[in-house]
Amino acid sequence: MPTQRSSSTGTIKTPPPDDPTVSPIENTIALTQLSDLGPNVFTNSRPQWQPLGARGIYGGSVIAQSLLAAQMTVPAAFVPHSMHCYFVLAGDARIPILYHVDVVRSGRSFHTRTVQARQRGRAIFTTTCSFTLPLAEEEEGGAKTRVAHRPVFPVAALRGAEDCEGELQVVDRLLRQGRIDEELAALGRARIARDPFEWRSLGIAAASPDAPPAAKVMRQWVRSKASIANPLFCMPALAYFSDSWFIGTVGRVNPAARRERVGMMVSLDHTIHFHTAERVKLDEWLLVETESPWAGEERGLVTMKVWTADGTLVASCLQEGIVRLKDGREGEVQEAGTTTPTVDNTAPQAKL
Repeated sequence: MPTQRSSSTGTIKTPPPDDPTVSPIENTIALTQLSDLGPNVFTNSRPQWQPLGARGIYGGSVIAQSLLAAQMTVPAAFVPHSMHCYFVLAGDARIPILYHVDVVRSGRSFHTRTVQARQRGRAIFTTTCSFTLPLAEEEEGGAKTRVAHRPVFPVAALRGAEDCEGELQVVDRLLRQGRIDEELAALGRARIARDPFEWRSLGIAAASPDAPPAAKVMRQWVRSKASIANPLFCMPALAYFSDSWFIGTVGRVNPAARRERVGMMVSLDHTIHFHTAERVKLDEWLLVETESPWAGEERGLVTMKVWTADGTLVASCLQEGIVRLKDGREGEVQEAGTTTPTVDNTAPQAKL
């Protein structure tokens, strides 16, 4: 019988070597079914990643694996249209995760699943996922479509991804400028190497230098480092990167929450709405826009839009997290357990 004891790998079974025929993200979030525990129980096939300075494992991995586990219990024709998540406890990278999927409803047009991610019998994460049958492309703009609208794509404000600095170029530039030292540069390069996605920053857009935090927009390009071989992994892959750079938006648009001032920044919940995202190729550049419309009461709210390069909105995300300034309380951490630490060239003082 599989157990969730601490191990050197953080997995129940010996991790398989990376499969060179699939993308890095498919290797990263791969699951193993535990038939001995039931038909809808899964576990992480490979070790989880705990970001530098974080309280627990990277939350995007748990989001992605929970969605993947839920997808494996619905018919192949159904695609996710939403998931609503709560981070309950910090995940421990030394302990395997068990994903328990509960079949709530299986209808003709919608299927609903809940997933609990557990370590040592305790829920560390919970989500409800809903799946639907997508409209055929020829129907989407036809008589069956009753209502359709979407926000305006900010094409005039953009530089193409190929015109932006690569992540390694940013690290090298900051090192030359003396804004980071060799140790931080090495950490940045290591994070870039292990990330299954490639990022290009467009910085922060604002109407004026003194614009309020809620009026600022952070923009980045992102794509998978390789084509995703199995279509089942496409939406979980999007879910994976949706937690990168997210709650940290609060500190990037509001100087009062710069990293050196923050005692704790951790995600509480996470919502994703998928809009025809099943047609997206994640190895092509996507635009990610993040904003923070509100912060207060030691919490912050952030929103995200994900677009294709030609202006199709493919996902909308929402997250709330604790944003607590340093005050000497026990357990303070500077970096969110669900945000990828990296070189931040949008802040006055670049840090990892």
